[in-house]
Amino acid sequence: MQSVISAFLAVDRVLNRIIAVVAVLALAIAACLGLLQVISRFALKIPLEWTEVSIRIALAWMVFVGAALVFRAGAMIAVDMVRHMVPQRFKRLHDAFITLVTLGFLGLLGYWGYIYANRSATQTLLGLDFISVYWAYISIPIGCLCSAIAVIARFIEHQPVSDEEQELELVQ
Repeated sequence: MQSVISAFLAVDRVLNRIIAVVAVLALAIAACLGLLQVISRFALKIPLEWTEVSIRIALAWMVFVGAALVFRAGAMIAVDMVRHMVPQRFKRLHDAFITLVTLGFLGLLGYWGYIYANRSATQTLLGLDFISVYWAYISIPIGCLCSAIAVIARFIEHQPVSDEEQELELVQ
């Protein structure tokens, strides 16, 4: 069992590196395309219609896939009033409940994102007639899968935030 957990955590570490690269590249692409759009529209007076759509796709991939890094770091916004009220011996049970609820949400979002991506696979992107809308919407289930792996890995490693100072460090 321990070897399975070690292998899972190793896959998680590799996946996090890949996700970080994808998220940073998507942000860089969106920023460069935004600059190109501003220059072409206002300086050259030749607006490029495909840049706006491309920026939206890049940002969707950055957000949905990059969310896994936030889940893994434990930096997702949380209402932790209940966690502070729970006695110490029940905190792990509380964490398990939150993990299950989060996985349920990611499962539903991923399922419906996959359904929506498949339903819109025949449509093409405005301004990019050679690219299917599928490639924009498939970021939802892929991001949910990556986030689910991150949530499970965080629960397995059990690294709770120990005090209020550490909580403040996470948000700064």
